[in-house]
Amino acid sequence: DYKLSCHPDGRGVYTFCMCPGGRVVASASEKGGVVTNGMSYFARDEENSNSALLVSVRPEDIEGGVIDAVEFQRKMERAAFKIGGENYFAPCQTVKDFLNNVPSKNYVSVKPSYMPGVTYANMSDCLPEFVCEGLKKALKELDRKMSGFCLDDAVLTGVETRSSAPVRILRDENMTALSGLYPIGEGAGYAGGIMSSAIDGIKCAEKIAEKLMNI
Repeated sequence: DYKLSCHPDGRGVYTFCMCPGGRVVASASEKGGVVTNGMSYFARDEENSNSALLVSVRPEDIEGGVIDAVEFQRKMERAAFKIGGENYFAPCQTVKDFLNNVPSKNYVSVKPSYMPGVTYANMSDCLPEFVCEGLKKALKELDRKMSGFCLDDAVLTGVETRSSAPVRILRDENMTALSGLYPIGEGAGYAGGIMSSAIDGIKCAEKIAEKLMNI
């Protein structure tokens, strides 16, 4: 279990949602896109552990307004779908090959856990240049904090674009956007992780209970 962060060139790069003894899972919500996420079963006894490795995105990185942030996500998801083979396989690359900017041909010692499968590729073909540069610098820096983090045989599977919502669904003091609609958690723009999502859900449940008790 770990939580690591650094700021190469002033841009934040950090691990997110670390899953001990877990697996990388498919999380696409739209046709023609690949999105990854991570999870652990209760026993946490899978062969691998995983975490997201995220690079901060600044307003100046995105052309246009707030809604364009959603298109920024979609562009990466569609690119991942394309280089993955257009069959919902996820692009995958060893850390060594990623640092050397060459496409991988197979895994070495760490077998990817993503289902339905992976396609060995070059992650730079589906990620913006500033993201790749941030990841390359961070991998080496984080390895100094936790030896082995930048292991040559480690695998990168992408893309995880849904760490937090780029837009927020506005709600009132009763946590409703419309009558009967309660936008909560990460997807609605009110949380930044499992625990904060759970707390937001509890707050929403309390509001619903108050409403039902007053009927």
